[in-house]
Amino acid sequence: MSTSLDVIRVFIGSPGDLQKERRVFFETIDLVNKIKARSMGVVLEAVGWEDTLPGKGRPQAIINEELKTCDLIILTVWRRWGSPSGAHSSGFEEEYEVAHEAGKDIQLYFKDVAKDRLADPGDQLKQVIAFRERIEKERNYLYGTYADQAWGRTLQIALCGWLDRTYGSGPPRPPGPDPDRQAALEAEIQALKEELATLQGQQGQDLAKLAARALTHAERGELTKAEVLFAELAEGTADPSVLTYLGLFYKQIGDLDDAMAAFEQVKEIAEATTDEPMQAIAYGNLGIVLRVRGDLDGAEAMYRKALEIEERLGRLGGMANQYGNLGSVLQVRGDLDGAEAMCRKSLEIEERLGRLEGMASDYGNLGIVLEVRGDLDGAEAMHRKALEINERLGRLEGMANDYGNLGNVLHVRGDLDGAEAMYHKSLEIEERLGRLEGMANAYGGLGNVLRMRGDLDGAEAMYHKSLEINEGLGRLGGMANQYGNLGIVLRVRGDLDWARAMWTKSVTFFEELGNQGLADQVRGWLSELDNEPDA
Repeated sequence: MSTSLDVIRVFIGSPGDLQKERRVFFETIDLVNKIKARSMGVVLEAVGWEDTLPGKGRPQAIINEELKTCDLIILTVWRRWGSPSGAHSSGFEEEYEVAHEAGKDIQLYFKDVAKDRLADPGDQLKQVIAFRERIEKERNYLYGTYADQAWGRTLQIALCGWLDRTYGSGPPRPPGPDPDRQAALEAEIQALKEELATLQGQQGQDLAKLAARALTHAERGELTKAEVLFAELAEGTADPSVLTYLGLFYKQIGDLDDAMAAFEQVKEIAEATTDEPMQAIAYGNLGIVLRVRGDLDGAEAMYRKALEIEERLGRLGGMANQYGNLGSVLQVRGDLDGAEAMCRKSLEIEERLGRLEGMASDYGNLGIVLEVRGDLDGAEAMHRKALEINERLGRLEGMANDYGNLGNVLHVRGDLDGAEAMYHKSLEIEERLGRLEGMANAYGGLGNVLRMRGDLDGAEAMYHKSLEINEGLGRLGGMANQYGNLGIVLRVRGDLDWARAMWTKSVTFFEELGNQGLADQVRGWLSELDNEPDA
């Protein structure tokens, strides 16, 4: 007896410089059919211009008819835009317009472009950049980015997630943009373009102001505009303020090597000029990068250097920042008393200064400490205080953190629907901002929800997506968590050897972080495996 499967047609559109991606697309469709689609009662059929039969008329028009029969449209672009199709500036653009007008489900991907090419793009790349800016402005679709070797894995996880949302119980699409806010945002972007044209060759103070505004655009999710502006601003600059903003931008998008290089340059300039306030800023930012990478000793050393300067200068705001940073390090190490003491020192100063952004950060950090201690009511109250402030300020990064933290609390309580909703809210913002660290956290949270529901395949896919990001960033804490989670999935499946391998890696990373509490917990799981009858 055979089982009838519903056929889901998936179209691939791209300019001519992505032939490798097209080959990987067809291979990935076959893989997803094997590991996911068939078990859901569907089968994916790959469609591209390669399958289009010759016929009379304009070639792109024939391809368009094939596209209209498809359920999901995958569009990816790199440095080439393509040649005019007879109706649009390129066949790629026409495929996007046809899919959009037909109301198709569209997934957009941009392959990473080298920074030197962004600083001096040719005509083809300029059109790609303009298209990405348009997508960010219109906000009809989210888009993804990928490195050269990551396309297959990126596509696999995206297709599995789309199947879950379309044929499972995934979240609804996010609402469309607010027209009034969008019009104001477009006006700001146009003003920024005009200001850039007038500022070339002016003094560093003006360039630093522009860099600050470019970072603001990045924080709003307008990454293309920010990336192009920073590429132009950073070329040959030695202005420490510009370099600081540049480092913060690189840190946001997960380019930790370039972030570290920018902050190191700021440190060297500040030390050479004995500019102590700038030294403190450089030390604090270097500490942030080191903490993300899991070098807690290095991070703490930098934070304490910064704090020593801030205390000597009597700069309360800087002191509050470093107390909060030290609290984060201690929390990761499992020193909850020390973490809480630092966070409360920071909060006391922030409240005295009336700095809402700092207060929100401290409330969030205190909420994490309380959650680990088991005080879920106290933790939720802190996270909701933080969220209220960040929503009032319109701070997307803070809101994403708060949604993720609330998802963790709801998950521990067993409210899986509530937790999933919070994780998806967080992920939507993190993807818009391009914040890899936050995306990794959200994927891990969603994996936990799926695992609790018994969807081991879905959970494993989320854990692998989180692990891939954490490995790329060198985040020891994230890697330790996801190896631990993967071990749990493998243990439930009965694959004890692989579970042991995952948990052994998890223990190693927790020990490297100095978090003996979590290292001992995973060791306990390993001991249980040794007592298994079949071990």
